[in-house]
Amino acid sequence: MNNRPKAEIAQAFLTELWQTLLSVLKILLQSRRVKVLKSEQVPDEIVILGNGPSLRPFIENKRTFFNGKALLAVNYAVLSDYYTDLKPHYYVVADPAFFFNPDHCHKLFDALVAKTTWKLELYLSRHALKSRLWQSKLAACPHIQVHYFNMTPVEGFTWFTHFAFTKGWGTPRPRNVLIPSIMIALRMPFRTLYVAGADHSWLKEIWVDEENVVMEDLNHFYDKKGSKRFVSDKRLHDLLLSMHIAFRSYHFIEAYARSIGKKIYNVTEGSFIDAFDRKKIE
Repeated sequence: MNNRPKAEIAQAFLTELWQTLLSVLKILLQSRRVKVLKSEQVPDEIVILGNGPSLRPFIENKRTFFNGKALLAVNYAVLSDYYTDLKPHYYVVADPAFFFNPDHCHKLFDALVAKTTWKLELYLSRHALKSRLWQSKLAACPHIQVHYFNMTPVEGFTWFTHFAFTKGWGTPRPRNVLIPSIMIALRMPFRTLYVAGADHSWLKEIWVDEENVVMEDLNHFYDKKGSKRFVSDKRLHDLLLSMHIAFRSYHFIEAYARSIGKKIYNVTEGSFIDAFDRKKIE
């Protein structure tokens, strides 16, 4: 029995209605039709490789876990020494900086072209179509096939959001590359998804100095020199809000995965993500 006050129920309904209408408008303005994603891979399972520092010891100590599974890498994973060893089947790049910032663009796409000697399905957000910086680079690499996905944030009634996710019109609010990566994998035939290298332990890596400057100690598995300290470009409350949105998006993803009969396991030791069931890999 629902004991919520009628006013609260009405407010929740109006909020979801407004979110739905706003999402419809965003889809009409920002999204484009994308094809149904089909995987040529035999495996029924895929491992989505985040770039958190835990991925390095995971690869070194539990390499056999990847056997018989498709692999999906993201962003600067190509800079790792493990890239040509793992030979991921899929690669996702979402941040517009990789398409419009020359330094990031050259660094990423030059490495992809130089190192990729196997068939790679590269998924880029539709922002990439507005930039020519990267396109001439990939023209010289016959091994990479490019696809596009919509980064449009979709919110509102559950029946509407799940329908939009299935169509590929958008994703839960995509605060990082892992969110669209999981959604891309969910639109493929894979029944089981594993998330590795998704530490998301940002709360332990931010602090405020005596001048009220927000600092971040960032560390990725491909960083050979360990953590790098940066002055954040955000206020603390904005940084925490961004984290809130990301962690909330994972709960929307988990609910969607259940609705289509798929399972997501988080195999990242020490991960802060609380949406997916954990599985310890021996």
